[in-house]
Amino acid sequence: MSHLKERKEKICLNCNADLQGRYCHVCGQENLEPKETVWHLVQHFFNDITHFDGKFFATVKYLLRKPGFLSAEYAVGRRAAYLNPIRMYVFTSAIFFIVLFSMRGTKDFMDVREDKEGLKELEHRRTRLEGKLAKADENDKEDIERSLSKTGLKMAAIRHVYGDSTDRTFNDEEMQNVLQQDIADSLQRYDLPKAVRERLNKRLKNEKEDRRISFFGLNQGQYKSVEEYDSAEAKLPADIRDGWLKRWTVRKVIHLEMEYRTDKRAFNEHLKENIMHSFPKILFVTLPIFAMILNILYFRHKKYYYVDHGIFTIHVYCATFILLLLYILIQKISDGVGVHWISVICYILMFGIWLYILIYLYKAMRGFYRQGRFKTFIKYFITCFIAFIINTILLVLFILISVVTL
Repeated sequence: MSHLKERKEKICLNCNADLQGRYCHVCGQENLEPKETVWHLVQHFFNDITHFDGKFFATVKYLLRKPGFLSAEYAVGRRAAYLNPIRMYVFTSAIFFIVLFSMRGTKDFMDVREDKEGLKELEHRRTRLEGKLAKADENDKEDIERSLSKTGLKMAAIRHVYGDSTDRTFNDEEMQNVLQQDIADSLQRYDLPKAVRERLNKRLKNEKEDRRISFFGLNQGQYKSVEEYDSAEAKLPADIRDGWLKRWTVRKVIHLEMEYRTDKRAFNEHLKENIMHSFPKILFVTLPIFAMILNILYFRHKKYYYVDHGIFTIHVYCATFILLLLYILIQKISDGVGVHWISVICYILMFGIWLYILIYLYKAMRGFYRQGRFKTFIKYFITCFIAFIINTILLVLFILISVVTL
């Protein structure tokens, strides 16, 4: 109830209905004076926050401790004491993905960690290889010597390009660039015939061209613009022109190469970012599909409507968001503290959260649908299997969309 003064007039300002109390029986608006002070606005703000918090934490307590309970309460009409499922989903999913993207970033999810090497790492490798070479038999010596030679070439190239004291490290692609630059510089130093220098330069250029952006395994070839490609296609006979799919693909690759040139790393990062930000959309799309699966599995239970299955699904999703959020926060604590016994406790907690996430759906189905353990387990297994297939298909589809929309 608001602390504002009640109006003497008994006509609702919102819908003009006749009033018989403080609240309108038609629209529910409180019959208060429309003029508010700044202090009233501040009070209203904090009252709403504390009211939301009270409902939120009470809802979370039942959501995590008694899977399926909130859905059953909603189905029988007991709803005022708990946060609305839609608001709960919007709030928990928003917080989860904000924390997920800000605390972990794209690389933690999408990148396979690349081994990067510098002079120190290559020196250690050379020492290990020399030790192996001293103990190796004749069959293995050739391979070890070849590895030693490659390691020496990499070290020499780094020293030439960046100096003896550099601490910089390189992944495979960056190391290839260093080797190419070293070779190119060497061509200028040595008094090689002009024809030989041109052939070597052409070879290096071709190697760089081969590393351009490809799309569905295709490369756009020698065209520098979409207009140039369209003009070349127009000059060909109709029966040997590219089909519509290849034509569309080549145009897309030309566009990507014009934007990213030969910087495949920027292309890959942009693609991974698009894919990562597709996950909230995938989950939102799968929500009604998940509810439909449950509707089919429990079709004999006439008391449950599709909306009931939808509310149950929303509660499961909300619980999963909260549990995953707890997992990420505990992992961050473990990584940040660095104390062994605290890390052990964090690992145990993280394992417990993963285990609870795996069994949560089963416990929720038992709590909401009230079937026996065996039937519930079979339906739980079927639901997980079908959901996995659908999620995989949607993930592939959204990856393709992410590529197309780059």
